[in-house]
Amino acid sequence: MKKPISVAQSASAGEPVTVLTVAARGDLARLDSILGHSRWTLLGAATLTEARALLRRLPSVVLICEAVLPDGTWRDLLQYTLHLPVPPPVIVTADQADDYLWMEVLNGGGYNVLGKPFSEQEVYRMVSTAWLHRLDMAHAGARAAGAG
Repeated sequence: MKKPISVAQSASAGEPVTVLTVAARGDLARLDSILGHSRWTLLGAATLTEARALLRRLPSVVLICEAVLPDGTWRDLLQYTLHLPVPPPVIVTADQADDYLWMEVLNGGGYNVLGKPFSEQEVYRMVSTAWLHRLDMAHAGARAAGAG
């Protein structure tokens, strides 16, 4: 499958492109099989605590998070990211990715919902658009800082 242009060009944009995935081992393996052949660097965490530790050490440009974690939820992780210099877009995954969850995520400040089982094309599309969104937010923040 041909990857979208934004994924193929992402590493050449001058910014490390890291995707942090917070999910069960099986989901991590599936996402690694989809994104592992791209130019993205995929990091994995199984818990909210592990994800927070990784985010303190390494900036992630996109965050993929299971709706319910062993020690919290996507909301807890989203709240944590709001304290980062440029919060990564948060994509929430769920077995039951229904309209209610989608509205809850979007209204709560998340980026989007990715249903399971994962579709390779949908994962690439969503991660690519989330990365472009984050890039736009970083540029907007830099412009605002320069204007003040």
